[in-house]
Amino acid sequence: MSKVKEDSYIFCASIIRASENTLLPEAELVRAAEADTFQGAMAVLNEHGFSDGKALERPRDFVKLLNEEEEKAYELVFSAVPEKSELELFRCPKDYHNVKAALKAEFLGLDPESYMMEGGNFEPMAMASMIRERNFMFFSTEMKDAVNQAVELFGKGRDPQEIDIILDKACYSQMLKEAEKTENQFLIGYVKLLIDILNVTTFVRLRQIGKPWTFFQKVFLEGGNMAENLFISSYEENYQQLTDKFAPYGFGEIIEKGAAHVKYTGMYSLLEKLCDNKRIEYIKDAKFVSFGLEPAAAFLIAKESESKNLRMILTGKISGTSKEVILERLRKTYV
Repeated sequence: MSKVKEDSYIFCASIIRASENTLLPEAELVRAAEADTFQGAMAVLNEHGFSDGKALERPRDFVKLLNEEEEKAYELVFSAVPEKSELELFRCPKDYHNVKAALKAEFLGLDPESYMMEGGNFEPMAMASMIRERNFMFFSTEMKDAVNQAVELFGKGRDPQEIDIILDKACYSQMLKEAEKTENQFLIGYVKLLIDILNVTTFVRLRQIGKPWTFFQKVFLEGGNMAENLFISSYEENYQQLTDKFAPYGFGEIIEKGAAHVKYTGMYSLLEKLCDNKRIEYIKDAKFVSFGLEPAAAFLIAKESESKNLRMILTGKISGTSKEVILERLRKTYV
């Protein structure tokens, strides 16, 4: 449920259900992945209305195309939901990316424009201007406090990693706070899942590069379903032993297969795929909600996942990656 009355979503639900038909099913992603060339993969997308059926001037223009498709999804959803503010939290990671980019560019004497991302709640260059002028009037409390802290710490130690750590913590703290404001358990659960996924992947990465558990404590994100102590007490154990510890939280397979794969191969592709699949599995419950915030939120998440699959396919075609490898890396789909 959401704080907005359920029957207020009747119009929104009809729009979203119709729009779900525009999402690419697994069979069509497989077709694109099995195409012999980049042009062949794009032909599959064009059949579904991407790029209005026009050929791209340059293969690398597909990134812009996919960004535009994601933005269309946001515009559609935000035009249909009764309260746009309930879903603005999904734009937070891009806003915080732009804060990081603006701060680092400032400290290094660079122009931030080429490092900024579209798709946040703030226009990229407006964000850069606000950071430069230290005008935090429109920032959340979390973002304002994080910027001030990052500036202070960077001034002392000149370590850009401090900027990332502080702003990542603020980003997911804000997202969880905004989700809790809606009182919608689906949305709250999804943000908690995101936090858990980030903590698990960070846990695996830091172990792989030999960082001590004290560093993990520094970067651990609060607010997920798994407590910090679960990770710290498990830091020196092998992944086979850890499977049972993480299974009650739904991360048994991710540890057993994904984390172990990293240990033995040094490659993160399987870990990342399993984590992305877990997000899709979570949102599939939204299909059974007739009216409410859930279908709209799930549609945005599904569109983001679709873009990730398409980036992987099209990048693979440009770089000459084999069909077999591309197919192996495909994530689950919502439809």
